[in-house]
Amino acid sequence: MRDERELTLHRASHKRFFKRPEVVLALSYIIAAIVWEISTNALIPKLPVEADIKTTLIQWEPWAFVALSVVFLFFFIRRIWFLRFKKSRELLHSYLGNSPTVHYELRALDSGFCVDWVSTNCERILGYSTEEVMAPGWWLNNIHPNDVKTVKKTALRGFEEEQFVCEYRFRHQQGHYVWVRDEVRRSSQKPLRFQGSWTNISADYYDTTSINSGKSSEHDVLSGIALLDGRRRVIAIDTPFTDISGLNESACLNSRLEELLSATEIDDIDGGFPCNQSILIVGRDIDKQRYSAILTVREAPASFPGEAAYIATLSDVTRMKLQQRQLQKLAFFNDLTGLPNSNSLALDLTRLLDELPSDRLAAVIVMNVNHFHQVNDQYGHHIGDKILQRLALRLKKAVPFGTKLYNLGGDEFAVVLNHIVEYIDIQNIILEIQAAYEPPFILSDSQRQVQLAASIGASVYPLDGYDAEKLLAQANLAMNSAKDEHNESSTYFKQELETRSYDEIQLEEDVRSVLQTGQMQLVYQPVLNMQHQVVGVEALLRWEHPDLGSLKPDQFLPQFDANGMLDTLGVWVVEQVIEQIDLWQEQDTVPGKIGINLATEQISQKLYQTVSQFVKKTPKLAAKLEFDLSESSLQEPLPHTLEIIEQLHQLGITLVIDRFGKGVASMLHLKTMPVSKIKIEREFIRDLDTNERSRNLVRAVIRMTSELGLEVQAVGVENQAQLDTLAEFGCHYWQGKLYMLPQTADTVFTQDTN
Repeated sequence: MRDERELTLHRASHKRFFKRPEVVLALSYIIAAIVWEISTNALIPKLPVEADIKTTLIQWEPWAFVALSVVFLFFFIRRIWFLRFKKSRELLHSYLGNSPTVHYELRALDSGFCVDWVSTNCERILGYSTEEVMAPGWWLNNIHPNDVKTVKKTALRGFEEEQFVCEYRFRHQQGHYVWVRDEVRRSSQKPLRFQGSWTNISADYYDTTSINSGKSSEHDVLSGIALLDGRRRVIAIDTPFTDISGLNESACLNSRLEELLSATEIDDIDGGFPCNQSILIVGRDIDKQRYSAILTVREAPASFPGEAAYIATLSDVTRMKLQQRQLQKLAFFNDLTGLPNSNSLALDLTRLLDELPSDRLAAVIVMNVNHFHQVNDQYGHHIGDKILQRLALRLKKAVPFGTKLYNLGGDEFAVVLNHIVEYIDIQNIILEIQAAYEPPFILSDSQRQVQLAASIGASVYPLDGYDAEKLLAQANLAMNSAKDEHNESSTYFKQELETRSYDEIQLEEDVRSVLQTGQMQLVYQPVLNMQHQVVGVEALLRWEHPDLGSLKPDQFLPQFDANGMLDTLGVWVVEQVIEQIDLWQEQDTVPGKIGINLATEQISQKLYQTVSQFVKKTPKLAAKLEFDLSESSLQEPLPHTLEIIEQLHQLGITLVIDRFGKGVASMLHLKTMPVSKIKIEREFIRDLDTNERSRNLVRAVIRMTSELGLEVQAVGVENQAQLDTLAEFGCHYWQGKLYMLPQTADTVFTQDTN
């Protein structure tokens, strides 16, 4: 259905020129003007009236044409507007009807809440027609009896808070219960009205009705259930569980899951299955096809009938793992040359440095074609691309056997050398690389030749740096130095030539007292939904240094890290944001959610205690805070990090994975961590409207995360074309200079969204 909508839009955008309303209007107007001019010039002189009347008619003839033109244009433009408005409504209706989420509007009555409008997909997802949904008392009457009290208590928050979220069991039209996530936002105070959405989250929660009936809930992820007794033996199992695992029901009964799912099929498990942890299972199903699934064992609630002591759920994530591999291919390989890209280089180099023996050297060699843009300008980009592909083949032959060649983008390549004993080995390899550039490239369609020259830079571990980021920076600096000398020789970045700037030294001295001087400030950038409504802001750090000017975080965070003050800085930011929320509320300003960026080092017990104290004083505060955790910091979290993240979630803090796509996304983290949203890295948004590769990558990310029930926010939206593309892909929120650059707290809410 989505493809049909895209095809409809494609056909509409390629409508024949002479059938476009604007062209029809222009041609009709021109024809009418010609007919009017010819007819009036021919008829007026022949009219049987006096000469002065003819003169008057000739004088008023242009004004009569203008009046008729205005009437004509009014009705024609009104018709065009009506047709486009009708088409927009049809597209919106089609989108809502095919959405996996039910949208609704309701109003508060003395007797409860009444649904005024609901999207038509309600019948597909919950089984109820729109007429049934809008009947008085329908919503409350179908909530699970054990959840009614909690839901009513949560609903009362709508009288105090602008938005809230509740998860509960709801009766499907067929009689079984499904878990839904109900997200509600107050749209008006008087009269009290709300807008919201219901999302089926039954893959994470299962009630007794779905187990006993053997029916699986309608969800994108196929999930099965097994009931275990006190000795962890299977006493009941449903069909989806056996379908996913390929096991036979009779063979499963009275057996332990540890016996059914062998240890060779389990990742990171030593012994039995622990409770309340998600475990990745791989195996082969009944058709001998390889599958991936998430196994979770939970203690059964006290009210659970029968002998069941544990509930085991098996969720099939085979399709998601396949999508993850496809995303990794998109994110870690260059589409032109097929070589690993800069993301792969950063990962491989980090891994190499961790495993490198202390008596060995490593080197990073970066090379760039001098003035390659002139080749593209003279012969065209298609010829330039072919030359780069042939150059990549030459370089692969030039580097030592088993050494990876990376394409960092365009005409820039890189090589990582490991287990080097002497510097002369590096120099010899660079000479081989230089030789690969020397033979001219002969164009296939003629005898024309293209001669290339390269600038090559290298950095050596540990002389030029101890980590991947430092070594890459030094190699690039060396390459740029080679370019400046206008020769083809490589340039090492010698550590003894590095001179620390006065600015860096001054920052290291000032960082110890900056939080007390008032120089560190917060600015805020609005976050909007696709209807251009501000739903929150992101808090961003700025250091207003008296000598160095306004500094962004990447210019001073290394100094905080070097002084062990990242933790202190994180707590300071949280305190400042909470103080600003109080000021906004005093001014009757509703900021929505406030996003705060946090690194792994800042997710500490000290941070949790600070937030916990504020939340205890003001419980509603938690719903306004959103902690953005960078994806890279979650790859290898500190031992306490995941525990504190869960504690913050229990407080009601919204957790977001920031800079999604910058590192290697862990599907297990997306499945098990209590995150509600991801933010797509701005590097993927920057050329979204010009690069098909970026479009495919962003579309795949949004589709995959939406299937996981997560919201998606795009960062760095700069133009309307990017925003239109994101809206087409189903993105939920965005921020960027298209709407507003970061502003102070006093001015961020003064700009009109229209």
